[in-house]
Amino acid sequence: MSRRPADPRPVVLLPPSKGKAPGGEEPVYADVVDDGPLGPQRRRVLDAVVGIAGEADDAALTRIAGVAARDIDATRVALADLMTAPTMRARRRYTGVVHGNANLAGLAPGAGAVEVLVLSALLGAAGLEDRVPAYRLELAASLPPLGGLATFWRDAMADHLMTQLAGRQVLDLLPAVHGRAVAPEVRTEAAVHTIAFETPDGRAANAARTKVAKGRVVAQLLGPVGPGDPTGGSDTVIDLSPATLVDRLELGEGWQLSIRDERTLLAVYRG
Repeated sequence: MSRRPADPRPVVLLPPSKGKAPGGEEPVYADVVDDGPLGPQRRRVLDAVVGIAGEADDAALTRIAGVAARDIDATRVALADLMTAPTMRARRRYTGVVHGNANLAGLAPGAGAVEVLVLSALLGAAGLEDRVPAYRLELAASLPPLGGLATFWRDAMADHLMTQLAGRQVLDLLPAVHGRAVAPEVRTEAAVHTIAFETPDGRAANAARTKVAKGRVVAQLLGPVGPGDPTGGSDTVIDLSPATLVDRLELGEGWQLSIRDERTLLAVYRG
């Protein structure tokens, strides 16, 4: 059966950031965790996180939360109190290099020529208006009793992503571990494009420099697509194919763009 997404815009997939804005002015997480189609799955993860915060030893919790040993006590308290943690919109919560260079915090609700989805260990696929608490949780971690979180979310949100992405162009800017949370059948339902960030000898480009470049990509895709059309209205749908993006994007000094294949844009940093 053909699926028609509610939002016709292309989609950009981003990871969350380790850095997150503190506090929040929205309802506590326990009051909003059940909202939306992924509510039951998010509730299971929340219950598991709160449970493990009081049970795991320091070494295990360090791996689960992805924090340094010196931060484990504060992290344990924050995870144990996650149900009563205040929330804020995802576009303001995530403060990492990618998100800052994309200027997600300055984006008006619903604006932008593309839809941005953040793949999160806590929330699964989160839109920019989803309410998010401050948290530390690694998608690469194994969280009893759920098991590996990447595998859990791959299975738990496959139907949701199939509905969200079917028939739409998608630009996948996810690192490998977050990419594993997207089921293969989801990718067959959408036109998924990627950007490979490399050095001239074919190795992965510097991670920090790549994050800046990814943020710039998102900022340009979110920006105006034409005069008087700052949100990318329904009459104007941008093309995320490498053949179009190679001439549209400017990643900054030192980057050179070319087409690797019909689904992959190659970004080489030449300094």
